[in-house]
Formats: sequence, C-alpha cells, structure tokens
Amino acid sequence: MKYLSVDQLKRRIGITVAVVTGAALGTFTLGLLRGGDPGDRTSQLQSVLVLLLCMAVAVLARLLFAHLEHLEETRRIIEEQRTELALKAAQIDAANDCIVQIDAEGHLIHFNQALSRMTGYAPEELAGLKLHQIEPPECAAQIEPTIRLITECGEAAFESAYRAKDGRVIPVEVRARTMESREGQLILNIARDITQRKQAEIREQSRLKTLERVASDAPLEELLTSVVRFVEESIPGSLCSILLIDNSGTRLHHGAAPSFPSAFNEAMDGLQILKGNGSCGTAAFLRQRVVIEDLEEHSWWRTFPAARDAGLRSCWSDPVFAANGTLLGTIAVYRKEPLPPSEDDLQLLESAAHLAGIAISRVRADEGRHVLEEQLRQSQKIEAVGQLAAGVAHDFNNLLTPIIVYGDMLMRMAPEGSPQARMVQSMSAAAHKASELTQKLLSFGRRQALHMTLLDLNEVITSFREIMRATIRDEIVIDLILSPGAAKVQADRGQLEQVLLNLILNAQDAIEGRGSICLETGHLILDDEFHRQHPVAKPGHYILLACSDDGCGMSEEILRRVYEPFFSTKETGRGTGLGLATVYGIIKHHGGCIEVKSVPGEGTRFAIYLPASASLEEPILTPPLRAKLQQEGSAEKVILLVVDNRMIREATADLLDSFGYRVLAADSPARAMELAASSTADIDLLATDVIMPEMTGPELYQKLQEQYPDLPVLYISGYTSSPLQEEQESRQAIFLAKPFTLEQFMARITEMLFQMAPGVAEPPPLDHREMARLIGEQRGYPPHRKEPAP
Repeated sequence: MKYLSVDQLKRRIGITVAVVTGAALGTFTLGLLRGGDPGDRTSQLQSVLVLLLCMAVAVLARLLFAHLEHLEETRRIIEEQRTELALKAAQIDAANDCIVQIDAEGHLIHFNQALSRMTGYAPEELAGLKLHQIEPPECAAQIEPTIRLITECGEAAFESAYRAKDGRVIPVEVRARTMESREGQLILNIARDITQRKQAEIREQSRLKTLERVASDAPLEELLTSVVRFVEESIPGSLCSILLIDNSGTRLHHGAAPSFPSAFNEAMDGLQILKGNGSCGTAAFLRQRVVIEDLEEHSWWRTFPAARDAGLRSCWSDPVFAANGTLLGTIAVYRKEPLPPSEDDLQLLESAAHLAGIAISRVRADEGRHVLEEQLRQSQKIEAVGQLAAGVAHDFNNLLTPIIVYGDMLMRMAPEGSPQARMVQSMSAAAHKASELTQKLLSFGRRQALHMTLLDLNEVITSFREIMRATIRDEIVIDLILSPGAAKVQADRGQLEQVLLNLILNAQDAIEGRGSICLETGHLILDDEFHRQHPVAKPGHYILLACSDDGCGMSEEILRRVYEPFFSTKETGRGTGLGLATVYGIIKHHGGCIEVKSVPGEGTRFAIYLPASASLEEPILTPPLRAKLQQEGSAEKVILLVVDNRMIREATADLLDSFGYRVLAADSPARAMELAASSTADIDLLATDVIMPEMTGPELYQKLQEQYPDLPVLYISGYTSSPLQEEQESRQAIFLAKPFTLEQFMARITEMLFQMAPGVAEPPPLDHREMARLIGEQRGYPPHRKEPAP
C-alpha cells in the first residue's frame, strides 16, 4: 500500500473540495437559467443551502489543512529527535569510557560498545550478565555495599576493576549516580580505564625506590643492577643491560646485565665505541638514542652472533651522561620480538639512563674522595712523624756538638800516629756520621735551614753524575735523559744532591746483578685534573725529575708505607729507613710533590714535580737541543691542536710556533671542526685530548678523516698507558700520557710528521772529579773510597 505525503494529500483534498464546490455552484446556476420562479420559496432555500454547504466544505478543508500542517511539523520534530537520539547513541558507543546502566541487583540493562572493547566480550555475551560476573573476585565482593551507598547518597566515585575475557584485570575509575526510568530506579556507571595511570604510579614508585637505593653506599654493580631490575619490571618481557665507558673513552665494558647469558655479556665487554658497532657502540659514538626494531634485518647486528644466540630481536639504547655532560656509558633495552618502543617506554629508558648516571657519578665521586682522604691521612701521619723526628734530631745535635768539639781538641793534643789519636779519630768519625743522620731527620721534618738559589736541575745532575757513578755498583748503568735547555728551579743544591743520591741508592738496592737507572728531567704543565689527584700541586709550570729502575719493584702494601721514616725492607744492618723519607721531606720543603709507580718484577719510577722558576737570569749551562728536534720544512706543516685546558693549550701552541709550525689551536672539538673546515691549507697532524666534554678524541679523529683520510693523530690523555692499541698499530696514531714534558711532546710531533724518533743528546760531561774529591773531603770520607749509603 502506497502512503501519500501530507502535501499530496492536501492537493487531492483541495481538488475534491474545488470539484464539489464547483458542482454545487453549477447546479445552482443551472436552476436559475431554466427560469424557475423567483418567488418560489423552495428554490431560494435550496440555493441558500448550496451556498452554506460550499462554505462549510471550504471551512472544513481549511481546518483539515491546518491539522495536516501540524501533523507534518510533529513528524519533522520526531524525526529530528530520532536523529539526535541516534547521534547521541553513536557518540555513547564511540566513547572511550564505559557507560553502563544496572538495576538494583546488578544486572546489565544498557551499555555502550566501549564495555565490549575493554573486556573483549561481544554485546550478545554481555546481555543478561550481572556486573559481578565481569569483575575480579575482590571487586565483585564490594558490589552490593557499593550499590547501597550509591542509593543512599545519590552518587559516588571509586576505583574498581573489570576482568577481560582473556583473564586480564583492567583497573577502572568509576563515577556512578542514580536515575529513574520506567523499569524503576537504575544506576548509571561511567568507568574509565586507568591502566596507564596505574602503570605510571607503579613505575614512579619503583623509580623512587631505585633512587633511594642509588643514594646508598652500595657497590656500583649492585646499584646498576637495581636500575636494570627497575626497567625490566616496568617493561614486561624486556631485558636490560648497562655498559660503562673505560678510562680511554674508546670502549664500553660490562656494568650490569643480570638477565643475559654469560656468553652475551662476555661478547659485549670491551665493545668499541664506533658508529655501526651495534646499538650501544653507535649510541655512545653519536651521543644520542638509537632504536633498532628488528636486529636481524639491520646491518649493525649482522656480525654479532651473540645477539642471535640469545634470541634478541629488537634493541633501544640510550647514552648515559654525568651532570656535566661527560659520557659514562650506555643503557639498552632488548626484546625477543621485533617491536618499536612506545612513548612511555622511551620516557622510562630516559629516566633509567638518568638514574644510572647518578649512580655512576656518585660512586666515582666517593672513590675520588676516599683516595684524597687516604692521601690526607698519610700526609698527616708523615707530618706528625716528621715533627717528632725533627725534635729528636734537634736535641741529638745538641748532644753531638760537645762530643765533636772535644774530639777535635783531643786530636790536637794526641801525638800523631798514636793509639790515642786513632781512637779519637774513630770517635770523631762516628760523631760526624751521627750528625749526618740528624741532618736527614731534619730534612724529613723540614726544619733544616735551606739555601735557596736559582739552579739548573740539568747542571746539578751532570755535576753530580761522577759522585753517583762512584757510589753505585759498576754493573749498573746510569742513563740521563735531560730536557733541552735549562730546567730552572729555586732550590737548595745540597738538598737536591741528597735527593739524587738517595734515589739512586734505593734503585741500586732494588736491582740484583746488572741493571739500569734512568734520570729524566723535563718541563710540564700540571692541570686541574692532576691537582684534583694531588692537592699539594697547584696547577702551573713544573720541572720534572724522574728516577726509574728495572729492579724488583714494590707491592701495594710497601707502596703505602714507602715514605714512612725507619721503614725498610732491607735486612737488619743495611740502611736506616730514612732514604725515601728524607726525599719526601726535602721535596715538600721545596713546595713540590712526589709520586711513585711500581710493578713487582718490572721496576719502579719516582716522579718529582718542582715548581719551575720564571727567572731569566740563570744562564743555560747545557747546550739547547732545539736543533735536534727542528726539522726542515716545519714551516710548511699545519698542526691542529685540540686541548681543553688553557695552560697546556697555550704552552704547547707557543712551543710549536717557536719551532716554526703553523698551529690551529682549538679549545673544543666543535671549534676544531670549524678551523678544519675554514683552513685554506691542508692539516698535516691532529694533536688532541682523548677525553673532552663534547666528544672524545677518537670521535673527532673519525670525523676529520672524512676530509683527511691519511691524517696522523697524536692522542693525549691523563692515563698512563695507551688504550688505542689498534690505531697505533697502523702508525697513524701515537699515544702520549699526561703529565708530559714539552720535550716529550715535541719528540712525538717530530716522530709523527717525519716518521722518525729524534734522539735526545746528553749534555757534554763536565770535570767533576775534583768536585767529587772536595765534597768527599768536606764530608770526612777517606780518598778513593765510595760514599757509604745513607
């Protein structure tokens, strides 16, 4: 059956009314035309009735039209409301929050699609269920008390949970209120998924616990393990590892990775910091995050079978920095399936890297503080013993003075050659030996008066060489490596000679059979890093005096007591135990510092740092060896010098400039890159620090190699051994340890630029025989005899 619209119906009714009216009027008109009697009352009445009928039909038609228009307006309103209701229903279904209506018994009356999406149940499965059937037991037990509370108060807000079809428990935040309907009183619940918020709260709690752990005095490995556990608990199914950068700044070593197999940890230990060398090596090189979603398809991991053996498929790595921007290592999260990290995962990784940086920095700061505290305790201990020794020596000198005086008087009174004269002579010699012993005690206690003059340390050594040669065994060779030019210091000459004598005698006792002793001098700049390790030595220009031997060496236990007075490892009757204690006291009295390094079975090296004198009055007694280091064509050589310490940078730049080299000096790697890019001449050599805030020396070298593939490099570091063995094997790189002398620096420069190691010639020998004889007579030694060991 076809339904007519209101407009169609109105048109048809209008046509019908018009036809009926027209027919009535036509009939009335036709009757008049037939000539009916006008006075006929019946005809008149019929005419009136026809007119009234037509008018009634017209009025009824108008009323019908108005009613139809009202019906049309009502229908339109109903359609609009129906559309609006449909839109609202669609909006409710599209909402992320679950909107659920339940009755007083907990039956699900109405719900939107969000409930199906959240729980995994189809709408047909949810229909007819009670709310407690989709809640975990602990929440289901609270439904009835909660419904009573909502009914009494009208509304309520609380936290609950839904149990999904797959068994997952989804925490929700619920806002509920009562509402009336035809079915009676209902409860409207709006539930919001708060899984991410709960996870964030758990992560924050774990982070705070880890931070508290980091602030404790636990060992570094234990602290890093707690950071790793924090990451693995926050990202289910993940494995985490932390690698630490070594002292050279070129490799990463195992820090903490408790969940990995030992084979993987061994393979990662010693990983070189290089772009393309895995995620961690690249992250440390680029100093930025590296995310690899699938290891099997990435070239950086194809040559790393340990990752495949461990079943790893994805890796997200972040560098770990200290507060000052220094690179400390890397932290990495691994998954056993190829997955990209979420935004929350990346934030967690960044937070874990920050925690690891705090832990590493704190432990290293504590280690440095403990070293300084130990040095302070040792210094205070030696200072106290020195004061005691100086007081004893002073009183002992007072006792020796009358013995020596009366001995000299008796020598004049006794006949020459008599037994009495020989006895007095022996007594006097013993008194003089005792006096020398008190002088050593005074030197250790820094109570002896010094005669400070401007000296050339090179000249002191060469002048004293004959005495040193006559003092030690013939099978021991003394080698001198003296700095070119004068090594000027303000010092007491006799005290320096005492230092030299004690050092070579100590070295002689450490050598069995044949061996060698090397005395070395040089100019060097001690920077802030050295000052932190040796607070006594302020940053500045110093003169180095080093004594090395190839003897038996010393253990750590002996090194800790090496400067203690009367401490000796020699058998009874050999030595007084004051040799190195005297050296320590003399050097301290001169405002210098001394350090010792020794390896059992390899030898010992004492390094003494004396403040250099800036006076220009002292003549240079040894011929300068600049010609030995100067090479033809040096003016054509361009050297890029990258040193962040201003004193060392300026001193080495001035030295290179004085030798005719063109120097491009930079205080940072970024500045070095700018100078290299703007230089009109080719760079012949890069001389750079290994550890710098922006990037390491090797990283800078790799960047410069893009422009200069055959560029040689001289690495400078505060560590005593070269960590760059692979680079040095290519003859394009050489390592120089700080603190270095300027002569050592120039020798390395010459070797790199001209492929030769310039020899350092010894100064010409002076005539010391007469001086040795006079000193021996002054000290009471018989002629042609060796000076006894102190």
